[in-house]
Amino acid sequence: MIHVFVPYKVKPESIEKVKEIVSKFISEINRNEPGTLFYKSFQQADDPTFFTHIMTFADSEAEMIHKKSTYCRAFTDVLYPLCEVMPKPITQNEIN
Repeated sequence: MIHVFVPYKVKPESIEKVKEIVSKFISEINRNEPGTLFYKSFQQADDPTFFTHIMTFADSEAEMIHKKSTYCRAFTDVLYPLCEVMPKPITQNEIN
């Protein structure tokens, strides 16, 4: 399995727009990506401009399907201009 955390910071005036597009994006993932075993987005409690997406892919093929999807591209095309700190994917190793 592949675990990825993606932290980023948005402009304060963009918070509600980001929450809206994140919700739609996650719906698309849930509908179209059986190989994406877990995908959640979190908003930092003490600074709502910070978000983190946490995802788990079954394998590298599932990760590629996610990255190459049209809805992923559409999401990033809208998200990136709203960011103060760009999303930076960080692959994590699970400790058993």
